[in-house]
Amino acid sequence: MPFSFLHPALFALGLACVSIPIILHLLKRKRRPIPWGAMRFLEQAYRKRRRILTIEQLILLAIRCLVLLLLALGVGSLMLGSGSAQSLPTTMVIVIDNSIASALVDPNSNTRAIDTNKQIALDALDTLDPLRGDQAMLIAGSTPADGIVMPESADLDSVRSLIESLEPTDARFDIAGAMSLTQNLAQTLSDDSERPTHTILTIARLDRGDPNDQSRASESSQAKSRFDRVHTPTPPTSAIENIGIATAEPTRSLVTNKGVHLPLGIRVELIRSGDVSTERTSTITILDQQQRTIGEQRVQWNAGQQALEAVIAIDPSSIKPLAARTAIVRANIDEDANPRDDTRLIPLATRSQIRVGVIDRSSTARSADDGRVGATISPSRWVRSALAPSEAFGISITSIEASQAASMLAPNLDAICILAPAALDQSAWDRIAQLNAQGVLLIVTPDALASSLSWLDQLNTIAPGLIATGSVLREHEQPIGLAIEQPIEQSSGTGQNGAHLLASIGSEIDELARSTAITRSVRFAHIAEGLEPTDSSTQHASPLMLLDDGSPLAIASTQGIVVFSTAFDLDWTNLPARPLFVPMMQELVRQGVGQGSRAPLITAGDRIPAEPWVASSQRIAIEPASTEAASMRPNADARSHSGVIAQRDSQGVTKALAVLNPDAAGALSDVLTKEAARTHLQQYAEVASADRIEWIEWAAPDSAVANQADANSPEQATTTSPTSRGVSLALWMLMAAAILAIIETLLARLFTAKLAQPAPGLMGARYE
Repeated sequence: MPFSFLHPALFALGLACVSIPIILHLLKRKRRPIPWGAMRFLEQAYRKRRRILTIEQLILLAIRCLVLLLLALGVGSLMLGSGSAQSLPTTMVIVIDNSIASALVDPNSNTRAIDTNKQIALDALDTLDPLRGDQAMLIAGSTPADGIVMPESADLDSVRSLIESLEPTDARFDIAGAMSLTQNLAQTLSDDSERPTHTILTIARLDRGDPNDQSRASESSQAKSRFDRVHTPTPPTSAIENIGIATAEPTRSLVTNKGVHLPLGIRVELIRSGDVSTERTSTITILDQQQRTIGEQRVQWNAGQQALEAVIAIDPSSIKPLAARTAIVRANIDEDANPRDDTRLIPLATRSQIRVGVIDRSSTARSADDGRVGATISPSRWVRSALAPSEAFGISITSIEASQAASMLAPNLDAICILAPAALDQSAWDRIAQLNAQGVLLIVTPDALASSLSWLDQLNTIAPGLIATGSVLREHEQPIGLAIEQPIEQSSGTGQNGAHLLASIGSEIDELARSTAITRSVRFAHIAEGLEPTDSSTQHASPLMLLDDGSPLAIASTQGIVVFSTAFDLDWTNLPARPLFVPMMQELVRQGVGQGSRAPLITAGDRIPAEPWVASSQRIAIEPASTEAASMRPNADARSHSGVIAQRDSQGVTKALAVLNPDAAGALSDVLTKEAARTHLQQYAEVASADRIEWIEWAAPDSAVANQADANSPEQATTTSPTSRGVSLALWMLMAAAILAIIETLLARLFTAKLAQPAPGLMGARYE
């Protein structure tokens, strides 16, 4: 970057000093010659040596002028800085990348990126002079960006201590959030006509990963922060291989301690970045809370492969809850260049048994309709037979009469099957809404003894926009079956999409549903017409299973509500008597209850959701002893570090857990070009001109230097800045002036000695 080291006033003074020898030389007094007889011999000798004497005098004059000029420039650079820019106080904004990417270790020098970043920041801090009024602002760039020293401070020693204490987090780099923190300062300085130089030193992850991936960056203003100069490290030219765990989720979201233990696995997705040109293997290990291995699998990477997925079977019998009926297991891979994305926590909802409330009309109410073919077996009997044919299934059924539902709905229920929605009063619906807000699964079917669909309005009150108005009850002259292709994703694990509730039976759905027939159903307007909710507060419903005509047999919402379009009554469908019914109900209850009560998975840096009942939150230490808490800076945002957060109510009871995991996408070690990094930087920071972005060169120490640094002191990095280069140049100029002064003295003595010697033409002359 071009810069000036000349102070105008001192430069003018230096020119004046340089002109003194010249003026004296030009104004040298000339005497009037007096004729003398012997003078002609001296004149003859002088004429022979005049040319040599003139050259010698010019050499001495030039050296003396140059000495004065170098002295003026050197002293001016040391005392008064770089003219109008450097003479003003400097406000330096230091943004340090302490994100998950900064934990990357260079295998050649055994140096962490965070240590390099801190050393460059410290070197930049050393260029500031508190006596001149220089100040510094310090921002930790990990999501969410943290203004450690704000507003700017002249206590540079304290800033130095804070820089040295920084350690990597588990969140990605957030340059947008960091720039938003500086906007008020930039505006203040811009309004000041005599504003100081405003410098940002960005120790940023502009050299790694995808610069346009800011999906998890904190929300910030679109306005750019304006600076006079921007300094940032030069991107490296070589990539370092890194493997991280992108996702890890259980194939089943619920584990029961009693009854049958269904097969359980952990689906792990790995991502590979940096140098992926070679083949290699990785070992995935699943550990319980006591750090006992409960599953392990070795996977093979091909050359160039960047993503890999594996399912590791685990033994659920040893899984015990940590708190709030939630167990935590851990997925680990071999430690590599970045150890912070090599582990991931997985929450599992646990129950001793699943408690299901089944709401239906009483047998007395149903006996009034003896003429119906399906009246002999009530929907509630079909449900009880499918869910709990024996105690070995680990499901407890509570029968609830519809007219007394408001008083019989207990808070310890995990799921509620509403088979007679038209028979419920308003108080019952209010109680159901309260339980659903607490995570209780709702399975709702049409009322077999009522043609009214007013109960759909009650569902829309619980989950606004779940089903649009205009739904109709229809009779099928010819019974219809289930569609050949069902919207069940067999390899996506358990998520918020309702289709995942039946993922475990997806491979058998065709065989199980072959003889199912529907004679009466409700056509849901929202799903049938393909309408999408327009209000952000509405619930999106997804088809769970489809009929032959494309309409849904069941839909599921993100709020834990499953709605069937047909009643579990033989006058409506033969589904309860078909092989599909038992596995379908088992999976809906087990997976639905697990998803509703499972601790939310949060990526480090994201906001931690909190229900209205949450009165306090506290981080829970899990085995092994958490290193995340040890690396947290006091008063730092807890969401930037992975771990488990206990959410407590007003009574201090832990009601839920929140699990924070490392942002593996933020740890990508792919190398960017300088042009891409510049473009990304200019997206958030505005400078006077493009050439004001200066790249800081940092040379990694060789292995010998690195080993010595490990033994004696922290790793050292080298950096250059305008001020340090100005000081260095001033010292060189003063040294050159001293050397030239010595040379001038020696030459002056030499020329004087030669001048004192007799002229060759006069040697041996005789006077008469």
